[in-house]
Amino acid sequence: MEDYSKDRLYQKIIILLLREKKLTADELLNGLNELLNNEFGLDSISRRTMDRAKSGLIERGYQIHSRKFNNRNYFVLEAYPENIYLTEEEKLTFPLLLGLLETEKSMNAVEWLKSALMNEFGYSKTDLTPYPYFMNVQPTLNNQERLIILAGKIIDFMKQGKAIQFLYSKKGIAEIKQVAPLQIRYYDNRYYMLGSSIDDKTNLPTNLLQTYTLDLFIETQVFPAVEESDEEFSLEKHIYYDYQKLYAATNLEGLLKHSIGIWYDWEINTLKTFKLKFSGWAKGIVKNKKIHSSQIIIEETPEYLIVEITVWDNQESNNYFSRFWNQCERLN
Repeated sequence: MEDYSKDRLYQKIIILLLREKKLTADELLNGLNELLNNEFGLDSISRRTMDRAKSGLIERGYQIHSRKFNNRNYFVLEAYPENIYLTEEEKLTFPLLLGLLETEKSMNAVEWLKSALMNEFGYSKTDLTPYPYFMNVQPTLNNQERLIILAGKIIDFMKQGKAIQFLYSKKGIAEIKQVAPLQIRYYDNRYYMLGSSIDDKTNLPTNLLQTYTLDLFIETQVFPAVEESDEEFSLEKHIYYDYQKLYAATNLEGLLKHSIGIWYDWEINTLKTFKLKFSGWAKGIVKNKKIHSSQIIIEETPEYLIVEITVWDNQESNNYFSRFWNQCERLN
């Protein structure tokens, strides 16, 4: 496995070097070894190893040919494999997508993505730097990277059907929670986890859907939930659950389908069709981005837009409508 990984590294460096200019065999080998020594802390390789890596690239569809210029033979990268070909539209959109990830630009995964785009598709650092032409003005969340990693860990537990344990800050008091997680949602610049708490006696989910805010996980840490045992030296036994069965039992899809964002009423959910009139600056916002998936346009004039949405009649909906101030009028 180690040799295979190194061979792929050699191939990436060869692509990187030949993308910049044509090189003789000696120039290519010297450039490859210089990067291996200085950038990766690896030993130099032989001409034979380089040729093997180059042959692997050719087998994968890279067109590397030997061409003669001024009586000297040079290697030239003339084409990439068809399976990594990008259309003009894709080439234009990648830099903007990275611009949308500006708040996560320091993450290792984002840096890896940039490196992969440069190595595999011929982008330069300038190509992938949208500023000053495009700006994502969304402020970076506190502990953004840790929250994303926490969300990834929780999703991994979901895929295994394994319950989790964590310390949760509720009204400033730390509480131990054991939960069967079902979904991560990103709404209004916060990460939320939907799940069902584990009954202490049965070690089974209660089937009640609950919402937890990821930034209230103390130390943004999560661990496998374990069954309690009276035996002092017994091995920990992790708590598992049937993900699909619990997803259906909690009615997650039905409850959140009618939510503007993340909230619903535990006891009584009143479904209401709101008829809303938006004017001024609010009109363009609502027309460009739906408030909710149920939104339909009832009437539109140059001055106003009337829409209907069917959502839970609760405080979350009221808070959302109030964002538009006097530019949003309720017609029912």
